Amino acid sequence: MKWSATWLRACALAFLVAAVGLRGQGMVRAQPLPEAPPEIQSEVDERFEATPFPMGQVNLLDSPFRDALQRDVDYLLRLEPDRFLHNFHKLAGLEPKAPRYGGWESMQIAGHSLGHYLSALSLYYAKRSGDDVNQQMRAQRVKQRIHYIVDELARVQDAWGNGYVGGIPGQKELWQEIRVGEVNGEPFHLNTVWVPWYTLHKLYAGLIDAYAYTGDETALRVVTGMADWAIDVTSNLSPKQWQEMLDTEHGGMNESLANLYALTGEKKYLRLSRKFHHNDVLSPLAAQTAHLEGLHANTQIPKVIGAARQYELTGEDSLRTIADAFWDRVVNHHTYVIGGNTEGEHFGPRDSLSNRLGTTTAETCNTYNMLKLSRHLFSLSPEPRYADYYERGLYNHILASQDPKRGMPTYFVSLKPGHFKTYSSPDSSFWCCTGSGMENHVRYGQGIYYHTSDDLYVNLFIPSTLSWSEKGIRVRQETDFPKANTTTITFETDEPTTAGLRLRHPTWAKGDLTVRVNGEPVETESAPGSYLTLRRTWAPGDSVTVEFPMSLHTEPMPDDSSRVAVLYGPIVLAGDLGTQGLPSGGAFAKDHLAFSGNDLFIPDSLRDKEQPYAMEGTPSVPTLQADPERVREWVEPVDGQPLTFRTTGVGLDENVTLRPFYDTHHQRYTVYWKTRAPSESTQ
Repeated sequence: MKWSATWLRACALAFLVAAVGLRGQGMVRAQPLPEAPPEIQSEVDERFEATPFPMGQVNLLDSPFRDALQRDVDYLLRLEPDRFLHNFHKLAGLEPKAPRYGGWESMQIAGHSLGHYLSALSLYYAKRSGDDVNQQMRAQRVKQRIHYIVDELARVQDAWGNGYVGGIPGQKELWQEIRVGEVNGEPFHLNTVWVPWYTLHKLYAGLIDAYAYTGDETALRVVTGMADWAIDVTSNLSPKQWQEMLDTEHGGMNESLANLYALTGEKKYLRLSRKFHHNDVLSPLAAQTAHLEGLHANTQIPKVIGAARQYELTGEDSLRTIADAFWDRVVNHHTYVIGGNTEGEHFGPRDSLSNRLGTTTAETCNTYNMLKLSRHLFSLSPEPRYADYYERGLYNHILASQDPKRGMPTYFVSLKPGHFKTYSSPDSSFWCCTGSGMENHVRYGQGIYYHTSDDLYVNLFIPSTLSWSEKGIRVRQETDFPKANTTTITFETDEPTTAGLRLRHPTWAKGDLTVRVNGEPVETESAPGSYLTLRRTWAPGDSVTVEFPMSLHTEPMPDDSSRVAVLYGPIVLAGDLGTQGLPSGGAFAKDHLAFSGNDLFIPDSLRDKEQPYAMEGTPSVPTLQADPERVREWVEPVDGQPLTFRTTGVGLDENVTLRPFYDTHHQRYTVYWKTRAPSESTQ
């Protein structure tokens, strides 16, 4: 008998579902944030002016984003859970099932990757939608893997016997010291251990995601046991000792514990969340007197996300002020054109970026977290500026951070003129940005759509479908943006339904939008940096097509107007400077370090000062003889090649091709150009 491939896949899917079982099916939330018990959630809903859609209600269509997501999931499924679990098993007295991974997973920060891995798997499972058999089969494989990891962590917890779960070398001695009040907090070491609360935060977050997105009750039991252990182990610390402990990077412990309170309604977890409030950093933000210069950026951003989440749950005004003040300072005074920030992981002087263009700019973790903070703030106040920044960082940093050959993420995204991107190795890096990189590309469904009870916000122009089940509306967004300057929104409804469509008029779209409803032009009012609003009763098949004015423009450095980046709409363009000096297979890290500068954050005994790729061969990037404000006179499109441009008449022996930074890989490039007026002397 000859069986069809579709029938066989369906049988395989049914088998997988049966193998995974009905574990936790009734608890699946698939919410963008953990949903609180009714008495808490009602207060959160009052503070939200726009609500994000659950992951499962948004599905990506063909685009670079869906391609990146598929590469990411392929990578996730190549990874071996038992290798991540090696230290957890060994240090709990259990027999490891596989050798541990290399890089950071062989150091005192071991275990942080497993938390990110759980989150990434859970987010992918939550986004499953449609009736594609292959996608459903993959989702069931992912769920099975989540359950396996959670069960193994439960075994580890049982072996410890006190609620603790961890794979950090030196952890037993450390927590004994903390229990009796022996605290020595330094930026990257608590007593002698490298950022232990940071590492644990990733595990808390991963377990919470496993419960919130897959309904795994064991995950909730394990993470509440860990939180109860944390309450106990810190019970003897004075407020002064707490603050000294918080001098060490501790990730978003305040956020995870607030989320645990939201899931359980247990106020003891909110009280513990409040104890992870680092006064030295957060109090000046609350007073709006903070200066960020010299601070390690990704130590601070998660604290602020936690403050935003605490505000959503409690309404304490100072927490909202912290989040607002921090976002404004970072985005408007410390951010490069691609949406990333910092050099060498630290903030520099305010509005001083032109002399901070090195190989260690734009740590990818930072943008991962700034987008997360932006999602919180947009829900609280749906202002276009949050969506404008989100678009900039998403296209030009996050999408740009994944290698299209292997799906590996970057740590830093170099903005040094003439340099290149370096990517994680498959099994011997596991930097902080390898972990957040696992999550980045399964989060693309977030940030596109939000809603009120009556209005739909369209913030991003990404091909996708949306099921607004509460309104009985299904939306399909079809676009080739940014290669094309139009997007079409098509409505399907169970019956004619009245709702508002609020579509972002981006700040970069200088001029009027052209709008057609069902092919007919309509008069609308909007301005760059606002929302175009259409309110009507939508019938099945109604469509709205919007055309955006897109053009070339430059963005200068805040401290040097002659140093500029070139953009087309929101898309940063990079100059192609060839491949001289690069390895033929691509720039992948050979060890746990991407750059020797990162030695600053690694104990002396673990330092490896060898740079994987030397700087020899870096070309000298010429100064352009051009007026930055008249870019359309010296950059022209290449016929037949969307988003591809060439310089012309800028005093170069050979003109340079410019293309999207997100599509620039395995080559040397420059994002920022030094310019001088054509009339100026070349001396």
